[in-house]
Amino acid sequence: MIATIRTIFLLLLLIPSSWLLITKMNKAIKNAKTSYASAEYEKSVADHLILISDFEMDSPEVQFNLGLSYMNNEQREEAQRTFTGLISSKNKYIASFSFNHNGILLAQDQQFEEALEAFKFSLIKDPSNEAARYNYELLARWMEENPDQDQQDQEGENDENQDDQEDQDQEDQDQDQNQDKSDENKKDGEGDEQTNEDEASKSEQKEDKDGQQSQDESDNQESNLDSDLSDREKAKEQLKERLKEMNLTPEQAAQILEAMNAAELRYIQQNRKNPTKRPERGLPEW
Repeated sequence: MIATIRTIFLLLLLIPSSWLLITKMNKAIKNAKTSYASAEYEKSVADHLILISDFEMDSPEVQFNLGLSYMNNEQREEAQRTFTGLISSKNKYIASFSFNHNGILLAQDQQFEEALEAFKFSLIKDPSNEAARYNYELLARWMEENPDQDQQDQEGENDENQDDQEDQDQEDQDQDQNQDKSDENKKDGEGDEQTNEDEASKSEQKEDKDGQQSQDESDNQESNLDSDLSDREKAKEQLKERLKEMNLTPEQAAQILEAMNAAELRYIQQNRKNPTKRPERGLPEW
């Protein structure tokens, strides 16, 4: 008896809860239908996502309506992804119309061959799909009347690829030319550096040669000076002998010798003013 009462009590508690959930779900379904019918496609997308996430209503019908909402809300990638997920649905009508709407999106992207294939598979799924039949015949007739369209699209794509390739080739060529110029400038710089080094070497050789010549001249001057001094010493001795023979007084002889010594001193000083050695290159001449 007590167990029966408890069961009844639990049922009474659960019934209001289920009624509340059903009420919320029905309201969400109504909101989704109303927003789509009112062309409020952004709200319709949100309402259908609520049905899927909050109430786990993930049926092909709800997914298809979500795809339509995406398509009309210009969310093309989401719409195409949703329809692609439905083309293998067991519901042939849902699968057929998913192919058809995918074909519409492909045709809008000017992928006409792919769009024509989508319309064809839509008819294979459901031969009674008049919308897919109309789209297939319309696109097939247009492509027959405009056979150059696909070729032009392909050529346009090829031209873009060719332009990109030409730009890349031109960029590579410019880089090669810049590299060649850089190498040439570098080579010229090395040549200039080598030329400067050669000129510096020649200048050093010339300076060393001039220095050696100056040293030789200085040595010759010193040798000549020593020789002159030796000759003058001999002349002084001879003059002394002559002064003795002339019977001059000591004072007169001293004056004559002092005059000769002063002249000899001036001669030595004049020769010492000339450099006997060339100063080292790069050092100041103190």
